[in-house]
Amino acid sequence: MWETDTGKPQKLFYGNEQSGESSVVSMPEKIEYESSELLGLALKKTVFLHKVWLENLEAGQVYNYHIGNAAPGNWSFRTPAENNDEITFVVYGDTRTNSQLHKRIVEQIIKTNPAFVVHTGDLVTNGNKYQQWGEQFFGPVKGLAESVPIYAIKGNHDGKKGNFEKLLVPAGEKNNFGADFGAVYYYFADNYSEDLTDKELLNLIAENVGDAQAEWKFISFHTPALNFSGHNSKWGYPNALPMFAKAGADFVISGHSHMYERFKPVAPPIHSGAHFVTYITTGGGGAPLAGKPKPSNFYSYADSVLHFCLFHIKDGHLTMDAIDIDGNIIDHLEISKNGGKLNNEYRESSMPMPEVLAEQRVRKESALQ
Repeated sequence: MWETDTGKPQKLFYGNEQSGESSVVSMPEKIEYESSELLGLALKKTVFLHKVWLENLEAGQVYNYHIGNAAPGNWSFRTPAENNDEITFVVYGDTRTNSQLHKRIVEQIIKTNPAFVVHTGDLVTNGNKYQQWGEQFFGPVKGLAESVPIYAIKGNHDGKKGNFEKLLVPAGEKNNFGADFGAVYYYFADNYSEDLTDKELLNLIAENVGDAQAEWKFISFHTPALNFSGHNSKWGYPNALPMFAKAGADFVISGHSHMYERFKPVAPPIHSGAHFVTYITTGGGGAPLAGKPKPSNFYSYADSVLHFCLFHIKDGHLTMDAIDIDGNIIDHLEISKNGGKLNNEYRESSMPMPEVLAEQRVRKESALQ
C-alpha cells in the first residue's frame, strides 16, 4: 500500500534472481480530507491510495521491489519459511498521540530484526482523521514497514469503518484472520468493530486457534480479557479465559491499557486437557502512560513504562523480553515445551483459573458500585 499526489495508476515491480521480475498495476482510490489548519482555516487535500497483491511468492525467500516513478528507492522483504523452527517477532501497541516516542520505540524494534510485528491497536488518536495516519503511524514506522510486515489490530481510537480498513485491510479480506509462521500460529481479532457479537467473536477465535497445528499459539485483540491496571478490562468475561484454554492458546496479548502487565500463567481446570495461558498487556508504544500498577499476586511483572515485547522461539524453547524505550530489558520470560507440554517450573508458577475469575468478578462488581 502506498499513497501518491496524482491519480495515475502505478506499477510495482518485484522479484529475485530465482523468480525474475514481475509487476502489478494499482488502481488508485481518491481520498479527500482536511489537513492541518492555517490561520483558523482547514486546508483541503486530495491524495490517491494504492493497494496491490503480490502473487506467487515462495516461502523463505527475499524479494526486492520498487514502485515505478512514484517513490525513489528500492526495498526488500522476506517471506516466512514454510517449516520454520526459529522465529523472532515483536508485539506492541497504543502508539497514538506522541509520534516522537513512537519513533524511538520503532528504532529499538528495528535493532531486533523481527520477522514480523504485531500492533495491538490504537495506532492513532482519532482514526477518522486521515491526516493523523501519516503523522502518528506511517511516519514513525518508516524504516521498518518497508521491509517487515506489521499486523495491525483495530483499537477503539482507530475509527469506525473507514481509514483503518482503507489503509490496512486488503480488498476482500476481514479484520479477523489467522496466519502461520512455522512453529507459530497467530490469530488477530478485532473486538472493537460491531460486525460480530462478543460471543460470535469468541467462538470464531476458539475455532481457528483450536484447529491450528502449530506448536505455539498466539491470540491478539485490543481490549484485554485479563487486565488489572489502567482500564481494568475483562473483555469476554466470564467465557473468554476457559475458551482460550480449551482452544490450546499459549499467549493472549492485548493493549488498550497504557502500561505493561504479564500475568502468571492461568492454569486450566484439573484433568481438563486444556492449556496454561499467559496473558500480557502491552500498551506502552507512545500513548500517555497509565498510573503505576498496584501490586498483585496474579502478576509476574507489571509497570507503567514505554516498551515493546520481543519473542524468540527455537526448537521448542521460547523467550520473551519486554524492552523499554531506551533498550533496557524490564522483564524476561523463558518457557520450553516437550511433546506439547510446558516445563514443570512454569506450570507450577500458575494461578488456578477459578481464582482468576473470582478476582475478575470482584473487580467487576466493585466497578459497578
